[in-house]
Amino acid sequence: MRSLAVCAALLSGCLFVPTTTIAQDARPSISVSGSGYVLGAPDLAVVSFAVETAAAEASAAMEQNARKSQAVAAAIKGALGEQDRMSTTGFALDPVYDHQRDRAPDEPPAITGYVARNQVNVETKNTQGVGTLIDAAAKAGANRIAGLQFTLEARDEATSQALAKATADAQRQARAIAAALGVTLGPVLHASTTEPATFDTRQYKGMAMAMESDAPTPIEAGDVRVDATVHVTFAIE
Repeated sequence: MRSLAVCAALLSGCLFVPTTTIAQDARPSISVSGSGYVLGAPDLAVVSFAVETAAAEASAAMEQNARKSQAVAAAIKGALGEQDRMSTTGFALDPVYDHQRDRAPDEPPAITGYVARNQVNVETKNTQGVGTLIDAAAKAGANRIAGLQFTLEARDEATSQALAKATADAQRQARAIAAALGVTLGPVLHASTTEPATFDTRQYKGMAMAMESDAPTPIEAGDVRVDATVHVTFAIE
C-alpha cells in the first residue's frame, strides 16, 4: 500500500509540472496585397485539332478516321515551320447507344454505331498564320477544334516586370496606410506571391464556315496579359 501511495504522489506531481511557451512576435505591422500586370505580344500559339468519324461498324469508323487523320496531319505539317511541333494527344472509339427505343428494364440500350476521334496538338511560333493553319486542317478533313490558345514561350522577363509592378503597388499602399495612421513604415517582415497567369485562352468556333468558304479565317491574337500578386507585411514604428 505504501508503494502505491508513493507512485500516486509521483504521478500527481507530473500532472502539475508547469509548461513553458515561446511568446509570439507582437510587433505592430501592416499587411497589404499589391497587384500588377504587363501586356505583351504572344510568341506561341497552341491549337488542338480533332478528326471525328462515325459509322455503323467500329472497323469502318476507325478506317475512315485513319484516312482522314493522315490527310490532316500532312496538311498541318505542310503549314508548320521548322521550330513548330505536332503531337497526338488522344484517340478514342466510342459506341453510340439508342436510348429512345423501348426496351425491358433489364435490357441494355442497343448500339447503333461507333464514333472514332483522333486529336493532335500543334504548337506554332507563327501566331499571325493561325488562320491559314486552321483553314488547311479544315479543308483536309479536321472537323473539330478543341482549343486555341495564345501564350508566351519566354515568360520570365514579363513575369519579372509584373512582379516588380505588384511590389511597387504594395509599397504604395503600405506608405499610404502608414501616413494615414501617423506611423513610420519599418522593414518587411514577410513577403509572398502567387504564380501569375501568363496566357489568354480563346476558343475558335468557326470550323464549318472555314470549310464552306474560300475566304481565309480571321484570327487576331491580341496581347497576352501577365498578372502578378504579392502579399507583404511591413513592421511599423
